[in-house]
Amino acid sequence: MYLQRRARFAYFLILPAVIVIALLDVYPIIEGVIVSLQNQNQMRANPEAFVGLKHYSRALFDEQIFWYSLGRSLVWTVFAVAGGYVVALALALLLNMEIWGRGIFRALFLIPWVIPDVCTALLWKWLYGDEFGVINFLLVKSGIVSKPVLWLSDPNLAMPAVIFVQIWKLYPVMFIVLLAALQNVPKELHEAATIDGANVRQRFVYITMPFLKKTSVIITLLGCIWTFQAFDIIYLLTGGGPANATKTLPTLIYDKAFWGLEMGYAAAIAMLMLAGLLVFSIAYLLVYRTKTQAEAV
Repeated sequence: MYLQRRARFAYFLILPAVIVIALLDVYPIIEGVIVSLQNQNQMRANPEAFVGLKHYSRALFDEQIFWYSLGRSLVWTVFAVAGGYVVALALALLLNMEIWGRGIFRALFLIPWVIPDVCTALLWKWLYGDEFGVINFLLVKSGIVSKPVLWLSDPNLAMPAVIFVQIWKLYPVMFIVLLAALQNVPKELHEAATIDGANVRQRFVYITMPFLKKTSVIITLLGCIWTFQAFDIIYLLTGGGPANATKTLPTLIYDKAFWGLEMGYAAAIAMLMLAGLLVFSIAYLLVYRTKTQAEAV
């Protein structure tokens, strides 16, 4: 009886949080599903007419822009998360050592994360500016290039440029999590391995990385979800251009909803994106769990 009362009391305590989550997350998803099954085209009569899976069929089979945007989203996500992880891991390894000013550098490296996305986009748009941008000014003055580089106007450079901004935005949170995990690695293991003749690479591969494995899985999964659905930075820097070079799914949804006034079609694409993220997350965790169980055996 005592345990049952404690369990009921625990459920009572978390009830307000569950209600808030339901209102902020579950209800919008349900509403999104409903809208995706309706016409919801403000340019046509009877916008709430039921059309079933018409919007989903249109996205998957009729318009290639959906698959193109999905491909752009995957490129954007993979390179941004991989780059952010590499930078974060390098900084975490550096600041895990006893160096002067370690606390100051930790605080400085977190600055990109606390800057709002809109401010980040405006800052980097100024840095990338063709004529008056700081980056082009330094490159021209140093003689590296003879004329300004069109970072955000060249279809071949726009995606790498926005990926670099996302890496700058993403690495701080990965850095602080990896640094916390590194501090849990027993120093005695490194000392014993050093005595046994292990070099730096061997200590990193066989001691440090196993301790970082679980943390790396979680932080990269979260990074993929955050980056895949990121909208502000890409849209404010390039608007999805030039020539759709940075047209990701979130920017496609925005264009269809607010420029094309096709709310139903935009909602269908959003639901497909949500389903893809859920499938990816579940598969990612299942593969990791299977490998962990195999290693335990």
